[in-house]
Amino acid sequence: MTISPERFHLIRLESCRSTNDFIRENLARLQADLPLMVCAGGQSSGRGREGRGWFSAPGLGLYVTFAFRLVDARRLSLLSLVSGVAVCDMLADWTGREFVLKWPNDVLGGGKKVAGILCENMINGDVATCLAGVGVNLNQRAGDFPPELRTRAASLRMLTGREWPVAEGCERLAAVLASWLRRLAAGAADIVLERARELSRSFLGREVRFHHGGRACSGVYRGLADDGGLLLETDGGQRTVFYGDEISG
Repeated sequence: MTISPERFHLIRLESCRSTNDFIRENLARLQADLPLMVCAGGQSSGRGREGRGWFSAPGLGLYVTFAFRLVDARRLSLLSLVSGVAVCDMLADWTGREFVLKWPNDVLGGGKKVAGILCENMINGDVATCLAGVGVNLNQRAGDFPPELRTRAASLRMLTGREWPVAEGCERLAAVLASWLRRLAAGAADIVLERARELSRSFLGREVRFHHGGRACSGVYRGLADDGGLLLETDGGQRTVFYGDEISG
């Protein structure tokens, strides 16, 4: 895969139901434009992991999905992590602040959720068409969030006291994501994991809650397995690798 920010074909939408859904529903006619990025001013039904919604206030956030092909489907297990790493690195470089990666792909600033990623894949043989949907809270004030999110969510404006331009954010994220995807495609999974571990080191040794198989459980966070899975120490000191779910607290 050869991918660079200048090669992302940009589609701007005033609004849509979901940028991931827009690409999935129009993939047949958009195939020739891959790799592409769809950036929307707002989403009426933004989606997060596990069927949850993503609050997408018009004009206040960055709502974008990147679509590209990954020839080696074996690297799909790291797609969520590499996307999270790219968002953390872009936001840190842009704002001069530190951000934390919460497995597998939430980004925290000041202890609150600033960004989230939803990765989806469509596989045909050894070739995968990948969607990396990213939502970043840019310019919301605390009162702009629904009451149920106000204790858990933050925006760059709340963290820094200034407004942030959406278009510039999309361009910066495209550049950083392209750089990390090139490394992943070149087989540098160890570099991706090293950076993900560094960004999530604040969780080491902490007891975390975790949803698995539809039930809540807990364990001590022991880092990331070599394939990107979550390594937890559960009752009795046993270490187990989990996939497909997420840390809830």
